Amino acid sequence: MKPLPFPLALNIGTDIVHLPRITRLLQRPNYLTRFTRRILSEHEQLDFQTRFKDTLPPHLHPSSPQTPTRAQTQTIVTPDMTRWLAGRFAAKEAARKAAPDGAASLGWKDVEVRVPRDNHHQGEGRKEGDRSGVGGGFVQQEGTSRRPEIVFLGGGEGRPDRLGRLSISHDGEYVVATVLAAG
Repeated sequence: MKPLPFPLALNIGTDIVHLPRITRLLQRPNYLTRFTRRILSEHEQLDFQTRFKDTLPPHLHPSSPQTPTRAQTQTIVTPDMTRWLAGRFAAKEAARKAAPDGAASLGWKDVEVRVPRDNHHQGEGRKEGDRSGVGGGFVQQEGTSRRPEIVFLGGGEGRPDRLGRLSISHDGEYVVATVLAAG
């Protein structure tokens, strides 16, 4: 007898990241800039720069147009910074695995991790209809969660952004993320 199909068109993706691996990568000269520009969307880069502004070199600050000198590119990578980036990396990899057309169909910047904020907070999250995320709080429906969510970006070709469910967990030397997305 043929098994019954799953009743909902859902995809699931999971990824686990070993923090020492990310730490080794980020300690390479100039690799922090390369890593963040490769995997983070503009909005996520702004979140990163805002969150870690006190430990980033001047050329990584959002308001800095300057070209860095070699001495300026040396950044102290903190454990919090590593955990935050590892969480984004795991979430994006899990989202790519949960994509209806598979991981190969999406790049790192085609998915975005966002933490909704209520209207009383500024910063993370986007205004309704605003892709930049700059200058305001995310418009949140009453009763919705402030847990992180994954956004599959539509790509501007008339396709809307789609939300997925995201769970990120940090434990010891590991970060794990799971994404549930509509098929």
